Amino acid sequence: MALGTNRSKDTESLQDEESSESSGGVVDFQDEEATSMIDGSSHHKSNSSSSGATLAGLSQDSVIMGDNPMVTYLRWVLVTVLVFSTVAVALAIRFYTNSEQNDLHNAFRSDARKVLDSIGQNFDLTMGAADAFMFRVVSQARSSGSVWPLVTIPDLAVQTAKLMTQTNSIYMAFYPLITKEKRQEWENFTKHNDGWVDEALTMRCQGPFLPSWMGSPVIPTWPPYNWNGLSGLAFAKSMFYTMETKSVVVTPVANNADPNDPVAAAQAKVTSDWAIPYLDPDEDTNEPFSDMYYPVLPSIDSVLIDPNSNEKAIGAVAFSFYWRHAIKNILPPNSLGLILVFHNDCGNQTFTYQVDGSTPTFLGFADFHEQKYNDLVISSTLKDLTNRDGTYTGLPMSTDYCPFTLSVYPSTEMEEHYVQNDPIYYALGAAFVFIFTSALFLFYDLKVTRRQRRIQQRALASGAIVSSIFPDSIKEKLIGSKEESLAFHATSKKRGNLKHFLRGGGTTTGGTGVGGGGANPDVHIRDKPIAELFLETTVMFADVVGFTAWSSVREPAQVFTLLETLYQSFDSVARKRRVFKVETVGDCYVAVVGLPDPRRDHASAMCRFGQDIISRMFVVTKHLELSLGPDTADLGLRIGIHSGPVTAGVLRGDRARFQLFGDTMNTTSRLESTGERNRIQCSKETAALLMEDGKGGWLEPRREYVNMKGKGSLETFFVNVSVGKANTASSVGSFAAALTNDFTSGVSRGKAIPGLDERTYRQIDWNVETLLRLIKQVVARRGPVVNPSESLMKMNISIDGLPLNEVREIIQLPEFDSNKSTRHMKKPSDVVIPIEVEHQLHHLVSCIASKYNSNPFHNFDHASHVVMAVTKLLSRITAPSHLEDLDECHDKRRKKVAASRLHDHTYGITSDPLTQVACAFAALIHDVDHVGVSNAQLVKEEVPIATKYKGRSVAEQNSVDLAWNLLMSPEYNSLRSFLFHNEGELIRFRQLVINSVMATDIVDKELKQLRNARWEKAFKTNDSGDNSDDNPRDEVNRKATIVIEHIIQASDISHTMQHWHVYRKWNQNLFEELYVAYLNGRMEKDPATFWYKGEFGFFDFYIIPLTRKLKECGVFGVSSDEYLNYALKNREEWETHGEEVVAQMIVECRKKYGTKADPETTTEMSVPTNNVEC
Repeated sequence: MALGTNRSKDTESLQDEESSESSGGVVDFQDEEATSMIDGSSHHKSNSSSSGATLAGLSQDSVIMGDNPMVTYLRWVLVTVLVFSTVAVALAIRFYTNSEQNDLHNAFRSDARKVLDSIGQNFDLTMGAADAFMFRVVSQARSSGSVWPLVTIPDLAVQTAKLMTQTNSIYMAFYPLITKEKRQEWENFTKHNDGWVDEALTMRCQGPFLPSWMGSPVIPTWPPYNWNGLSGLAFAKSMFYTMETKSVVVTPVANNADPNDPVAAAQAKVTSDWAIPYLDPDEDTNEPFSDMYYPVLPSIDSVLIDPNSNEKAIGAVAFSFYWRHAIKNILPPNSLGLILVFHNDCGNQTFTYQVDGSTPTFLGFADFHEQKYNDLVISSTLKDLTNRDGTYTGLPMSTDYCPFTLSVYPSTEMEEHYVQNDPIYYALGAAFVFIFTSALFLFYDLKVTRRQRRIQQRALASGAIVSSIFPDSIKEKLIGSKEESLAFHATSKKRGNLKHFLRGGGTTTGGTGVGGGGANPDVHIRDKPIAELFLETTVMFADVVGFTAWSSVREPAQVFTLLETLYQSFDSVARKRRVFKVETVGDCYVAVVGLPDPRRDHASAMCRFGQDIISRMFVVTKHLELSLGPDTADLGLRIGIHSGPVTAGVLRGDRARFQLFGDTMNTTSRLESTGERNRIQCSKETAALLMEDGKGGWLEPRREYVNMKGKGSLETFFVNVSVGKANTASSVGSFAAALTNDFTSGVSRGKAIPGLDERTYRQIDWNVETLLRLIKQVVARRGPVVNPSESLMKMNISIDGLPLNEVREIIQLPEFDSNKSTRHMKKPSDVVIPIEVEHQLHHLVSCIASKYNSNPFHNFDHASHVVMAVTKLLSRITAPSHLEDLDECHDKRRKKVAASRLHDHTYGITSDPLTQVACAFAALIHDVDHVGVSNAQLVKEEVPIATKYKGRSVAEQNSVDLAWNLLMSPEYNSLRSFLFHNEGELIRFRQLVINSVMATDIVDKELKQLRNARWEKAFKTNDSGDNSDDNPRDEVNRKATIVIEHIIQASDISHTMQHWHVYRKWNQNLFEELYVAYLNGRMEKDPATFWYKGEFGFFDFYIIPLTRKLKECGVFGVSSDEYLNYALKNREEWETHGEEVVAQMIVECRKKYGTKADPETTTEMSVPTNNVEC
């Protein structure tokens, strides 16, 4: 009664666990080291026993000691003092810094006003000097009775020298306005009145003119007069403006130009060189300088000049000055630095000076003030600075022509002078000592708290690990009794936990402990071994049938996806059935019933478990076929069960784990290996126990005795569990529904095509899922096509001639785009494909499937196998080892360089998802409408397609045309517009498809010679450096084209480079297809007469050389070695067993189809077709 009650409770607990698992509940192991010990997987559950559940349910309060009240009180006192101290220090710093900031602001405003006022006064002085010079010229004309503009001023050199000293100018000149009519008179005047010019200048313009006259100082390099001021566009514009508006103009900087404009930069250089003779040797001519133009009026009758009078200007006075001369000596020598930023809108010119005392320093042609001083700026226009005191009586400065704006900012030196950091340093120093002491205490307190929590987390994780790996009795011996275990978690002083012995630590002084002897192999384990003998147990070995051959075709990730999904499903059943999972060895699942808790019904419980996992196997593989590819649903489970005693315990040492030993294990292994697919084979001992339990109806004696190694011939039974099938079916049905939600990808089939069976539809779904995954990569890389235009949806290309004529030596793949390769694009998994596109793609693939004939070899099943091989090779296109961490690189520049190298190393294939879509599509359609006979036979029979395609690559060209016409039909407009962004992509897609499909014709000698010549040119000649006719891009694209063709060639015969069972399957299918053709009179020779020897030639002259070429391409990584190794092994197997295999195939084919020489048994054999209208 007690046993029944306990079992009932255990069953309820396990059912709860089953429910928890189905809802996604998984123990979250916080300790990474503990997690890594769960057989390398994070999917094991920790609640497989009541003891483990109790350990996992310990509350943190029962493990971690409460805080000492005094510590808590002191902690709050410390925090309070720290807060008040911080506030006090902040207030003190604010008080000192506010005072210093006020001093800085006051000093800056005072100096800034001085600078701006001085600059305005300097320009007032300059304009006043110009006004005086204008008055002198006009007065001289009146007093001498000269006719304007025939005027000269005596003692010009002395007067202009004084003027330039007053105005800080480097050059001044007077420009009278000369009309065309007075040109000759002016030239005669200048000839007779210069006194120092030998020859007159030839004036080539037709007028009007603005000749220079009376300039000083005179430099021999430049003409002293009659240089036409209107010959330069900028000069003429400024001159005309000043004379028309009768206002003073300050021109833009003459020697500042855009460095990206070579002409302007050269002109600025000439202008700077012009000023060299006028400056002292230590002055920099590249600093900014401008001109100031002052208009000359014909009469001056008053002190104040009226700019609104009707008089027209008759010339202009020009002053050339460097801006540094306008701002020097305007502050006392001990003044601190100011930053002056000058800006005018003509040419967007900006330049910066720093004024330290009386000396300005040019900082450059840009705004170099520090942004932190933006709120202190004092700005003014140059016009607003002039004539502030009203003493200037000349013409006003222009407000519209290139106005200059002056902005003054403080410099860092000025701030450092007024804002001292000493108070801050003192305050921060005192605060730092106090805060450091407080932080040290808080840090110590935090570490203690975290250590306590970590001890608890590790204790919980250790308990979960032990519970999931070991039975309760073994677990208690590992970590002690429950009280000792709790004491260990609280004090962390006991050293006998599971993690410690897995790391090799000891549990007793002077011994090596559970973990073994550590580094010294001679030290014996002194502790008593953890082991027990269990007399009444039933052991099960369950092996996945066909797994080795299946895995040879898949990627490692796919292999683990299958095993993890299967084993997790089996684990859930094991928990429900109270079966203890021992381990998994490869694809073999080992479990036992009868330990650690004895069970009277251990044999029947194990048989029920075996029946359940066979059902689970069927459901899981069928659902996984969509993501893992064809033949996944064909996998089965072979189970062997035997009852007897076992020795169970922990085998200590590195990676210690719970294991079973004894003859029972060996016998169970033999029963599994000699069993049958999807059946349970048990021993005579287990059968006897079943009969004792009243389950004799489950037993089916095996007809023949089984010969087992070391056991001889044994009588065995097949177990057919008949009780509880309804419950099992209900459980499997619920599991199938859950699995559908977890593993189906949501492929929408759309409109169905009649005549296709369920297996074909599963293959269609997988092909659609594969193409959708690749299409998502295309969309993620370039972005989706939003609202495609009508022309894009109807996009098509004109096709002239035969597909064979469109074969290209070089297909141009897209060039590398570094920005696209490194920018953050949408992840392919985040791309949403419209349901209409999914429907059209599924219908397209279904139509393609319907156009495949039901040949034994050239059928849709084989096309799907080729698609799988193509996608595997595409995924194996790898980069050099130093580029494998590209996704982990966060430096944009390095990532761009790495992406570029990856693109070059893989010839651009990895950078273009559309190329990969084309390869998969070519694999899917490469044998469409194949009739099961060779091209030579079709030509011999003079069928219409042989005539159409001129007897070359007949089947291949026919497949391309049929599939392409189907793709281009209006029914798939949305699919095409979604896949192809433009017509160029569609053309490249067709080129890739044609080259790929034509590459599968390995019999056409001309095509073969062309491919060999291309290979030599790309991978042989290129390596020797003689391939000088091509540009680098053509070389890369040629290699890419060849690699793509070799991918489809290798995939088409990939069965020869895979596991022996895979090779045997497709080899037999091809033999059968040719045998049928022979019986139908469509093949001259019986394949039985040449098949064995013919395979050697196929291996030696095509398959093995092809695998070596894959290796020479250098982009397939380990796949090239894998294919070569399989090819060599299959050839070796064929040499050993080939004749026997051929004999067996002949017998099977003759039994199925008859013989050609026996008219009574031979029927007219025609290959059935899928005559389905798409």
